[in-house]
Amino acid sequence: MVLTFWSAQPARAADESVYALFGQALAPIAAALLGSADGRSQAMVAECRVNGGTGPLAAAAGTRLRLAVQAPDRFRIDLVREGDTTKLTACRDGKELWAVPAEPMTALAQMAGFDLAEQRPDTTSPPLIPLALDPQMLSFLPLVFDVKDLGTEENPPRRVLGFGLLPQLREAIKAEEFTGRAWIDANRQPTRLVLATPQGELDLEIEKLDFADELAAGAWQPSAGQKALRLPASALNELLAKMLGAAPAVE
Repeated sequence: MVLTFWSAQPARAADESVYALFGQALAPIAAALLGSADGRSQAMVAECRVNGGTGPLAAAAGTRLRLAVQAPDRFRIDLVREGDTTKLTACRDGKELWAVPAEPMTALAQMAGFDLAEQRPDTTSPPLIPLALDPQMLSFLPLVFDVKDLGTEENPPRRVLGFGLLPQLREAIKAEEFTGRAWIDANRQPTRLVLATPQGELDLEIEKLDFADELAAGAWQPSAGQKALRLPASALNELLAKMLGAAPAVE
């Protein structure tokens, strides 16, 4: 879906500072997901800890994550579950998805319902982010969200914002319903993120957040000699859900 804006929304003028703060925090993240306004590649690396979860994600509490994203279609997650020493990795590079170590990731893929004997090359995988945005419109991206000021915290000083996609956009792109809360520090960076869907909630502490023009090519490939499970790129969401929610940890 291509998203364009014909006018600003004057009803939001009173909340301009809230949207300005949300936009400043969102801009570099959006560039890593969607590309920069001038069409250049952008990348982001976030190191996080799962504070807690509910529903299928309740077992994710204590899990440590390293997320790498690079526009337009690269995503990598390295995950170590609490009480385990095995690092699980899933990486989408365009239409290719690989996961290591092969044995535990195969077990998770089977738990997710994939018949590994029937997998074929994925030539029609949907994009990582199912939203095409005119680069000139990136500055207007915050306007597709309903943003609310939820107050401030003192230790450390952070502004708390609530957000969610506007209902008409969510319906148009057939996105899953969700709401979010973001804790924004003095550097205009999110340091905590809580996402809630009808299935459950995930509470992430963002311990480190870095941005770059691009990451090294090796970031998107398994280590030399490492046996990897290969799956269609469209399997990423289901596999990620099992990586976060499977309990007990897979040996």
